[in-house]
Amino acid sequence: MAYDRKQKHKTSFNSKRKFNPQRYGKVWGSITFEHDWDKEPVGEANGPVIGNLWIGNSNHQLTFSETNKLIETLKEAQHAYNVGVRMGRTNMHASQPFVR
Repeated sequence: MAYDRKQKHKTSFNSKRKFNPQRYGKVWGSITFEHDWDKEPVGEANGPVIGNLWIGNSNHQLTFSETNKLIETLKEAQHAYNVGVRMGRTNMHASQPFVR
């Protein structure tokens, strides 16, 4: 038996307020991805090129394995930041080496 949902989902944010992408960072609104089908990898890469990542005015052609590496690296960066916050590290300490 399928679930019968009686209420439609309502947004929890104020939809009358204009959306401001700058609130999430200076390049948040410019991050896009464009698929690029049937493109051959450059150099010794074996994986297929899946598209172009745009951040600001920079364009990066990425293979499938490069997108996986990018995802892993950013997840690790978020995890390291969260651990640092729990340990009391702040942006004030960003230029200082961590002392045990």
